[in-house]
Amino acid sequence: MKISRTWPHLIVAALLPITAHSANVDVDIKLVSADALEVSFALPEHCTALAFLKDERGGQEIRAAWQKQNDCATAEGDLLKSAGACTARFRVPATMQKISGYPGSFPAPGGMYVHSSNYALADSCGPVRYRFQAADIVMNGQRYHDAATPPAATGGDTSAMLMLTRQTSATLDYFDPRLSAATVARVNEVADGTIAFLRKQLPLAVFTRPAIAAIGASEPGGPNVGGDASNILRLTLFNWPQTLGQEEQELLTAFVSHEFSHRFQLRDAVDVYPDSRLINEGGAEFLRWLTSIQKGWLSRQQAAAQLDKALAECTLYTEGKSWRALTPSQIGSQRLEYLCGLPAYVYSLAARQGHGTAMSRFDRFYHQLRQGQVPDFAQALECGDTAACKPQVLPALLSSGPTMEQQWSEVLSKTGLATLRPPSQSLRDRMVLRAVVKLMVDDCAGRSGTTETPEGIILDGMKVCKSIHKDSYATSIEGHPVFGDAATGPAMKAACLARHEVTLGLKDGGKLVVPCQEPYAMREAFYAVDIEKALAQLLREQGAQ
Repeated sequence: MKISRTWPHLIVAALLPITAHSANVDVDIKLVSADALEVSFALPEHCTALAFLKDERGGQEIRAAWQKQNDCATAEGDLLKSAGACTARFRVPATMQKISGYPGSFPAPGGMYVHSSNYALADSCGPVRYRFQAADIVMNGQRYHDAATPPAATGGDTSAMLMLTRQTSATLDYFDPRLSAATVARVNEVADGTIAFLRKQLPLAVFTRPAIAAIGASEPGGPNVGGDASNILRLTLFNWPQTLGQEEQELLTAFVSHEFSHRFQLRDAVDVYPDSRLINEGGAEFLRWLTSIQKGWLSRQQAAAQLDKALAECTLYTEGKSWRALTPSQIGSQRLEYLCGLPAYVYSLAARQGHGTAMSRFDRFYHQLRQGQVPDFAQALECGDTAACKPQVLPALLSSGPTMEQQWSEVLSKTGLATLRPPSQSLRDRMVLRAVVKLMVDDCAGRSGTTETPEGIILDGMKVCKSIHKDSYATSIEGHPVFGDAATGPAMKAACLARHEVTLGLKDGGKLVVPCQEPYAMREAFYAVDIEKALAQLLREQGAQ
């Protein structure tokens, strides 16, 4: 039914605040200083509660730092609660802490990396529109001044680099002025090299170059990295030296190549798979690993060492469980999507059946996803279009039942691509660390808190512990150095079996005696890849039969 209005009614309507009649919710993300955003939510009338899309513990922890700037609304739990017909404003402090998903207000000299997912709302009160405000904005491959509005379909999932002043650079990339020229040059070299190689190897991929935001930062510990691979590819370099040593060079190369490799995948499309994290992160690890070999950034010996280390830590950190028995928290806390993902891709693709290179299988899998299909992951990688083909590797590894270590042993004994060898000292050190963690878990009602240092291990004291009541810095175990001594692990095992306790020597000269009912199972051997054979099978046109 059509309702007519008189002129007086129209005049009164025109004088009312626009938010009172808006069918939209407007979210403005504004850079107001080097250390803060102002995020506002313009709410229509009768919109009393809106759900944040970033919810539960992570989302609530992020919003706990927000500071109300008026009385329009409050962020309570997972809801934005309001009387409606007003604009709620919050001060969001800059923070390097990444709690859940993309960071929302990551500081950089002169500006800030932001991601709208931290402020995204459900559309139950009407369509939600997002807008960034700053003197200079890089978003979706474009530079804007003063304001930029992302497309409606992706507005709540958009990254942007906001700057306090207009930029004169001819490139959209941002490099922290604190980073050395050598670091900047290496980032660009690896980014350009990864893109050029993968464009040739993955011709079906749809690639758009993201803008780089390379940011220097500080945190406890030595040089480290962290980042995200959205349309603003954030590369954070913690405690980064001005002069790159060999370790920093290798770390930076792997980091940049990994993040750019993500841009040849489809993050959201694999979310429907139960192993989406492994598919995504393991896939990016595989791409950067093979790219680095082909570009000469990794020697074949270095590549073999990286693969062997990932597989060894995968078997160590799955702690005698099958893949399906692991919780998402256990997988994420130990980075098993990376550690198990790289060897899963390498060995499954090396053992593929039928014709075509490993990279063509990878390319075809993502091409099918772009067409709206949901191909079976194992079938796509190991069989492709080969008729009467049954995948052998991935269904075994990503299963319930036997432990992952047992599954790896069975798979690799069949492929002939790897052989058992005694552990390196580095792996012996990994096992000592795991053994100390087990001591702590048994002593502290299933909880643990350890920090590895070059000199030893710091154990966090907890009230629930029977013996570890205060922070303790262990520098020796049973009279042996914590790390670097092949006898440390056997000494722990012997003490546990003989005395049912292990003695830790502390940095302050004291001792800590921890009960031990059952020793940690020190492994006698780990698999080492035949790198020449594995690469030959990955690169050949004809797959394994």
